[in-house]
Amino acid sequence: MRALIADDERSAGDVLQDLLEATGRVQVVARASDGVECLRLWEELSPDALFLDIRMPKVTGIEVAEIVLDSENPPLIAFITGHDGYAVRAFELAAVDYVVKSFDLAQFQERLSHTVDRMERALARGTPVIDDLRDRVAQMSRLLASITHQPALPSRLPIKDYEEGTLRLVEPGSVIYAERRDRRVILHTKEREFPTYFTIDRLEQRLQPQGFVRANPGALVNLRYIDHLIPNGDGSYDVVLKDGKGTTITASRSRAKALLESLQP
Repeated sequence: MRALIADDERSAGDVLQDLLEATGRVQVVARASDGVECLRLWEELSPDALFLDIRMPKVTGIEVAEIVLDSENPPLIAFITGHDGYAVRAFELAAVDYVVKSFDLAQFQERLSHTVDRMERALARGTPVIDDLRDRVAQMSRLLASITHQPALPSRLPIKDYEEGTLRLVEPGSVIYAERRDRRVILHTKEREFPTYFTIDRLEQRLQPQGFVRANPGALVNLRYIDHLIPNGDGSYDVVLKDGKGTTITASRSRAKALLESLQP
């Protein structure tokens, strides 16, 4: 099994790599010190599994998991956490595989061995495991938010910049709308477009608290950028956006009522 480790503590990453490779079943192909580097290495190397520290600078382990699990060929995920009772409780409730960092190396090794066992079985089972893991990671994020009374996700969106080969952190307030195009979801700002790994459903969950509304099954709009609406006579509306281009998004009949209510003072 080819694995990528992401941990901002070098010594902890050293220990984790040694213990994983000591199983004789894991090849650590790379190490990352933050979430942005992890995403870059994941794209380059396509590992079978990611071992993610939860608290990392720039992009958290949970954010990394959500991004890669929405890709076409997602890896398996195991979270690495310190002695945080709240976080562990959330992992247990969501049934997400996790390993608690421990000074007892024998205990740590035993726990990692069980995790590797489960990952090997999961690799043999394929897609159904990944589908289930997506749901459990989303549940874990919500549970952590409710337990700690903190926002589930930071406000900025980690977006791959395909032109520059980097990962940008985009402020939601700069996004005018998002649309599903073929197999990708594209974010539109005044300056440019950003292809993403997010699904429309995932973006709606993340951006709704910041003033975004689902206009139709394949589009989200930022309420601050709506110029006016044109009724189509069948219950749907054309939403004209203030993006300098007069872009129009159709709000479906089933979504139009919620959109209109959101625009009420």
